[in-house]
Amino acid sequence: MGYKRITTMDISEIVRRSKQGQSISSISKTLGYDRKTIRKLLKIIPVDSEAGFSMIVKELTSPEKMGRPKEKQEILEQFTQEIKELVNSTTNKLKPKSAFEVICLRHDLTGKVSYSSFKRFIRKNRIIDSNSKYTCRIETEPGSQLQIDYYRAGLLNDPITGKRKNVYGFIGTLSYSRHKYIEFVHSQNQMSFVQSHINMFKFFGGLPVTIKLDNLKSGVIKPDLYDPKINRAYAEMAEHYGLFLDPCRVASPQDKGIVERDVQTGREEFRKMLAINPLMTLSEANAGIKNWAVNVYGKRNHGTTQEEPYTVFKEVEQPLLLSLPLEEYVIAQWKEATVHPDHYLQVNMKYYSMPDEYIGKKLMVKLQNNIAKIYYNEELVKQHIIPVGNRSTDINDFPENMRHRLDTGMPFYLRQQANGISPEFEKLIMKILTPNAYINLRRAQAIVTMAKNYSSDIIKVASITAMNSYPTVHPKLFKSIIEKHQELINESREDQLTLSIETESFVRDTNYFTHS
Repeated sequence: MGYKRITTMDISEIVRRSKQGQSISSISKTLGYDRKTIRKLLKIIPVDSEAGFSMIVKELTSPEKMGRPKEKQEILEQFTQEIKELVNSTTNKLKPKSAFEVICLRHDLTGKVSYSSFKRFIRKNRIIDSNSKYTCRIETEPGSQLQIDYYRAGLLNDPITGKRKNVYGFIGTLSYSRHKYIEFVHSQNQMSFVQSHINMFKFFGGLPVTIKLDNLKSGVIKPDLYDPKINRAYAEMAEHYGLFLDPCRVASPQDKGIVERDVQTGREEFRKMLAINPLMTLSEANAGIKNWAVNVYGKRNHGTTQEEPYTVFKEVEQPLLLSLPLEEYVIAQWKEATVHPDHYLQVNMKYYSMPDEYIGKKLMVKLQNNIAKIYYNEELVKQHIIPVGNRSTDINDFPENMRHRLDTGMPFYLRQQANGISPEFEKLIMKILTPNAYINLRRAQAIVTMAKNYSSDIIKVASITAMNSYPTVHPKLFKSIIEKHQELINESREDQLTLSIETESFVRDTNYFTHS
């Protein structure tokens, strides 16, 4: 195979599949890595021991170890048109193997380019005409495979907002019996995707050995769902249930043709239900589609198998499904976040403090069971309880010498900016930044930015009021103080009469009217 960087998660998945007894050829076909690479990994990482795993991963994932040169593909690029003519000729069409031999003889490439590289070049550049492709239906053993997909079903009224919202169908079809599970959702995000799987496993009352799914890089749903490798939340779910995930090839819907055909059926049934009940809700749609899958579609002969899907499922396939674990999987959400100069990273509008050495670095955050676990380079470095408010702070994450922090970096810059407006305003900023400069850094930064839009006199008066009347000052509070003082100034100006030049000529001092 061509150069392909192997990830930590893939190495872990290779070891996990090997422990389950899968052959090297099976793992290679599923994950897309060369058998020699997998054999090398399993030789260095014994399946019965994971000692020194992190050190081995760093060694194996280096480009020097896993990289392969691309010059073979570059050699073949100059003969692209010639190869197309050989394999797509209408008069003397050659098979890829024969075309490879001809190219090697014509251009003295024998021993310089392998047939494997030639096949990869043909697939990558789509050299063979699409009309020469054939699809072969492959049957599977009962309980061995489940195929899943997403599709856009239509629109439904949202009773909360009163607006029409997109409805998507999550569909899973057991390859042997053709019994299916369909669930309609408004969202296709990571959490919804995993939850639909949990609901599906309950519906079937068991688990398949493998799940065949799209590599959704082409855009059926947002690529952050699994892009293109399985995302961490989804991979953890599969590991919890003890099943395996087999992504299809990119732009190859025939790899999961059973569920692809069911997409049309599921979409049509949704439209029929909506035509009967135009005010149908999402819960009513889900109840209706489950009843249809069992009692209507499940009780009629399937066009391919000529058997009733639900009957075959109950009698043959369900007894062979893997048992559900005693504990249901608790959905974990993974997010990438950067630690900002104020020592905080943000996930889902919540702020979590981090030590000084992680400032500017990207970390992975796992949200599960009301706990935020923060990882750096696959190592757990921090844990926070997800706060009721919007901030979780560990005072030990901040440097001890806070006075030094006030005189350097961003806090010092903010003090300079505040002093340029008024000394009283600088005192207010100092009060906000003390005792811990970085905890309240964003609040001070927002107030300084706001103050630049007003006159220094207004800011001076507002700063005195804020310091004397409020123990803590937030941007919204400071803005309201400014606006109140602005209103008082405007009212005083309106009270003053504006006199014309002629009128002013009659104006006299009060002493003018006093008799001596």
